[in-house]
Amino acid sequence: MDAPADGPRPDPGGGPGAPGAAGRPGATTATAAGERTSGLGALPRLLRGRGLRRLLLVRLLSQSGDGAFQLGLAGLLLFAPERAPSAGAVVALLALVLLPYTLVGPLVGTVLDRWPRRSVLVLAGALRAAAVAGTALLVGVGGAAPGTAGEVLLVPAVLVCLSVNRLVLAALGSGLPAVVEPRDLVLASSVVPTVGTLALGAGAAAGAAVRLAGGGDAAVLGLAAAAVVGSVLAALRLPAGALGGGHLAPTGGAPGPGAALGAAGRDLLDGLRHLRARPVAARAMAGLAASRAAAGVLLVLVVVVTRTRLTDPGTPAGADEALALTGLALGAASGGVVLAVVTTPGGAARTGPARWGAGCLVVAGLAAAALAAALAVPALALGALVAGGLVLGGAGQALKICVDALVLGGAGPDHRGRLVAVHDAVFNAATVLGALAAALLLPPGPSDAAVTSLLLPLAVLLLSTAVLLARVDGRPVAPAAGAPTA
Repeated sequence: MDAPADGPRPDPGGGPGAPGAAGRPGATTATAAGERTSGLGALPRLLRGRGLRRLLLVRLLSQSGDGAFQLGLAGLLLFAPERAPSAGAVVALLALVLLPYTLVGPLVGTVLDRWPRRSVLVLAGALRAAAVAGTALLVGVGGAAPGTAGEVLLVPAVLVCLSVNRLVLAALGSGLPAVVEPRDLVLASSVVPTVGTLALGAGAAAGAAVRLAGGGDAAVLGLAAAAVVGSVLAALRLPAGALGGGHLAPTGGAPGPGAALGAAGRDLLDGLRHLRARPVAARAMAGLAASRAAAGVLLVLVVVVTRTRLTDPGTPAGADEALALTGLALGAASGGVVLAVVTTPGGAARTGPARWGAGCLVVAGLAAAALAAALAVPALALGALVAGGLVLGGAGQALKICVDALVLGGAGPDHRGRLVAVHDAVFNAATVLGALAAALLLPPGPSDAAVTSLLLPLAVLLLSTAVLLARVDGRPVAPAAGAPTA
């Protein structure tokens, strides 16, 4: 159980291995002598924790619903024959998906520290389920067709769905250290988000199957709503206090809106000071930003090239083929994610997460340069996009695993929610900015010179941040001296 708001925190080290952690719901037990404590060999011990298994189930259902929802949204807004394909449309969709939480996330993140994260997870999930179901109904009755008055309602409905989803993911991320031991944090940071990413792909695949069976976008969104409802029911099985949070809640009753906003602002500044005192985590954030910019560029390239170079954009058959080819490239990126989860725990244990992350940035930078050369040969375009997705997806996921461990591993228990929110803001904003740069530099039917002018500077950015991250010692994940912990 968590300590009262005005009492001492039972896990000052931030994990179940700290003194007093044994009584917390979901904490795992110590290993027997001689059992491996790093790498995938520790996976069986990790999965023995009931709290982690329940958290995984919530993430599986939540992100599979997210995958189906995003596929329905992409089919509705990007691959409909009546909508003209463009890089600007990709950026608009990414902005719709990512920016709402980017703008409010650092403030919303304080909720994860001031109120029990399990309660936040349940309430946010219920709101999200209602919003997804409402969007499915809107699309099902034809209210979101181009040129209709109901199309205007689609934007706020989608904004609610996606903004609340980011809060759900932040709650899941900031609650992870509460259900694993500190020595397992790198492995858990590898396995849990990766399983979520695979669930995202599985949800998208299930949505594609529904669409190919003639179900339409409304049926895909209905599938997403069902999965989200399942995630809420799974979250209800988590014990109260299992994910931490709530120890900063005011004891004198609920504050008014002005007081709550002021407290959120103070909490955010405190969280940023916490991050500033830990330069390894700050540099890791810079590397994450470069990696996500690359992901935004790649997504725009995939959509634009498949719709304008590889298929006929004006026909339903061409739109379906472009969607299939885009799925192939993104599926390759999911394969890279699997590769990352296999290689990263052991590699990061040997070199430290900062140096392993720097190596991932080097691989990503070289891959971006190679992709620029390969796309200049028309016969290699599709293969280059698939290979680029595999390498950049794997390097990006491996880097994210390391960043998660560096940022959360040394965070005081009173700051995790806010650091996760800042982490998500960087993640989302960099993705949109990368896509925006691609949209500005890529005209319709982009020339080879335009592609090169986009990818080569990106390669330089990735390699530069690799040097920045490699110059610090990332092995310790304890709070830096003088960093606030409460």
